[in-house]
Amino acid sequence: MTYFDDTLSQKPVRIKAPRQEFEAAIDGGYAYGRLDRRIRIPVYVELGAEREYIASPRNDLNTDYRFFVNCNVFVAKTEDQLDREVYIAEWFNVSVILMC
Repeated sequence: MTYFDDTLSQKPVRIKAPRQEFEAAIDGGYAYGRLDRRIRIPVYVELGAEREYIASPRNDLNTDYRFFVNCNVFVAKTEDQLDREVYIAEWFNVSVILMC
C-alpha cells in the first residue's frame, strides 16, 4: 500500500525531524523523521553530503532547514515496521530537505 506518489523522489524530499536528529545530522550519517502527508509516515534517511540550503520565500520562519544530496530514504508504514526494516518504499540517490 502506498500513501504517496513515487514522483516525490524526483524533487527534494522534505523530511520533518526531531530537534536531536536535526542537530546530529552529518555528511554520511543518518536521521529518523517523517513525511507529513495526509498521515505522518515514518522514514529512515542515510544522508549524503550536506550542501547550502537556499531559502524559499514560502519557508516557515519558525522552522530550521538543512539540505543533503545523494541520500537514501526508507519509508515504512509504522514506527514498528521502520524498526524492523520493513519498508513500503525506498528512494536512492535523492536530495533531502531536513526540517525541524
